[in-house]
Amino acid sequence: MTIPLRESPGGRRPVLIVGAGPVGLVLATELLSQGVPVRLIDNSAAGPVQHSRASVVWPRSLELLGRIGAAEGVVEAGNRLDSVQYYSRKRHIGAVEMSRLTDTPYPFGVVIPQDTTEAIIRTRLAAHGGEIEDGTLTALDTSGRRPAARVEHADGRVEQIEADWVIGADGARSAVREFAGIELLGTGNDVLFAIGDGPVDGDMDPHSLVYCYSRTGALGIAPFGNGQFRLAISVPDWNEEKSPPRELFQHFLDERSPRPGLVGKLDWSTIFRARRRVAETMRAGRVFLAGDAAHVFSAAGAQGMNTGIQDAVNLAWKLAGVVNGLYEPGILDTYDTDRHLAAERIVLTTAKQTSWGLFKRRHEVAARDNALRLAHRTGILQRFGAPLMAQHDVSYRPAESLRDTLPGLTRKVRTGDRLPVFASHGTPQPGAERWPAIDPARLSLLLWAGGRQDSAWVASRDALTAAAPADVPVRDISNWPGFTPLLGDAPKALLVRPDGHIAAITAPEPSAVRIALRRAGSSFRAAPAPAVLLSPAAVGHDVEELAA
Repeated sequence: MTIPLRESPGGRRPVLIVGAGPVGLVLATELLSQGVPVRLIDNSAAGPVQHSRASVVWPRSLELLGRIGAAEGVVEAGNRLDSVQYYSRKRHIGAVEMSRLTDTPYPFGVVIPQDTTEAIIRTRLAAHGGEIEDGTLTALDTSGRRPAARVEHADGRVEQIEADWVIGADGARSAVREFAGIELLGTGNDVLFAIGDGPVDGDMDPHSLVYCYSRTGALGIAPFGNGQFRLAISVPDWNEEKSPPRELFQHFLDERSPRPGLVGKLDWSTIFRARRRVAETMRAGRVFLAGDAAHVFSAAGAQGMNTGIQDAVNLAWKLAGVVNGLYEPGILDTYDTDRHLAAERIVLTTAKQTSWGLFKRRHEVAARDNALRLAHRTGILQRFGAPLMAQHDVSYRPAESLRDTLPGLTRKVRTGDRLPVFASHGTPQPGAERWPAIDPARLSLLLWAGGRQDSAWVASRDALTAAAPADVPVRDISNWPGFTPLLGDAPKALLVRPDGHIAAITAPEPSAVRIALRRAGSSFRAAPAPAVLLSPAAVGHDVEELAA
């Protein structure tokens, strides 16, 4: 039996999200929190998968989960990860100390089973009135004005759903991607890893992600807490249908780990193919891709789910803003621009981490080990490795190539970079009061005096506050500690996106800010601002008015 579209209250067509893993759940919760009707289809009759997949939630993901009130639950349910340790032939060669991060409420990672993470986000979804529907997407017609989906439910019902937008968060074998005709592109050979979760009895590091390199391959160890660990080992091949046994993990733990341990009965194990693939586009008309549907890459660094969560938040605030009339529709084009380059960069860095761990030739092993030791001793590994692992270095700078997105040698931020400011749709994030709060749905205007908060600055600040559109919150952050290394000594105005990335850096002058707002996609219709006198420092300030 075929049933017609079930419209949302008020007759509004919903956003249809296919896939109820972490990415789909975050997307749905973000949209619902901003008043956008959503239908979330699990795309599987089996319900939640009862084993661990993604195992680490990094600081940037915790910041974004804090927007929907899920970060605190993840931290409480998981095991704190203070560092990433590197060994070669059982000898220590370097470390990245996550606990030394200073610009986040979460100076640590969290090791937690993916099904636990999903359960926590589902509670937030329910709090916003959302639900997960069973169903399988069997067709998607994108030839009309709006996409039309055919969904088969577990009870035999077949439903035709016409949605304003369709989002594929349905994994590496995405049906949405296939129906939309989007190819998954990539190069390089697959690398096989045996992955398993279970108890390990021994003197294992309880709060570090440990990478162990040897001439026979690599081993990764992540602690869930209470003696439970995730083990990931590179294997040359695997032709058997059965899951890799406990004995295989024990063999490679003995061979590669600097600390001895006895592997117990595994809760779960599988073979994972580390592929390098990115969708040719993450948007085709009214269809979007997010998470593994848009990109797959090596498990090195545990970046997969974390990258998908960034996709979800990036898309959600833009889509909700368009639906609610806050932004011009063209802002949706920046989703692919932002996230495609970010995904390609993570594909590249994780592939390098994987290949470095699999070096076998003596000169390659020696070069890698010496380079890591030197980077560790000089602080370079910490300087670049901690933001890389945390995903704090993801930038949406106007770019034409991957090189344009790479961080510079100085700490000063540029358009597109993340700023340590935080948002929440409800109760503020615990610990985030040390930094300025921004609006979770609208562009925020932050004002920075620089070296002097004199009368000229007060006049500029008051003029900007008076001239700003009513739907753009304005905040002077000049007295907040820790921003001088990032923003410098010159006065400036920063237009900050709801996800905490900088949309524009400009002179603190009303006309310059209005131009920046327009270029950033704001749909406000501002009244003419009054003329004001600015200090010579403000007039002569270099203006950067490029929207991220």
